[in-house]
Amino acid sequence: MNQRDKTILIKITDYCLEIEKTHVYFKQDKELFTDEKNGFIYRNSITMPILQIGELSKMLSVEFLNEYTKISWKMIMRMRDIVAHHYGSLDYEIV
Repeated sequence: MNQRDKTILIKITDYCLEIEKTHVYFKQDKELFTDEKNGFIYRNSITMPILQIGELSKMLSVEFLNEYTKISWKMIMRMRDIVAHHYGSLDYEIV
């Protein structure tokens, strides 16, 4: 694994931890997360790291992606695209 991939993975891990901390902060309140009127802070705090993780995943080397195939990198990248381009119509039950 090259240094660039290592750096990207550290950033991805940091965003994953940010998502975890956000869920803890909001007590994993699914009703709040899916509440269209009042859940926007919770949702925004989760979806921004998802965008970043997907974007960073696109920067990983082809060699790395081919070596670590147990992780669905394409699905992670696709989730970023869905969040970025369909934010207003996301199904937050799925997110």
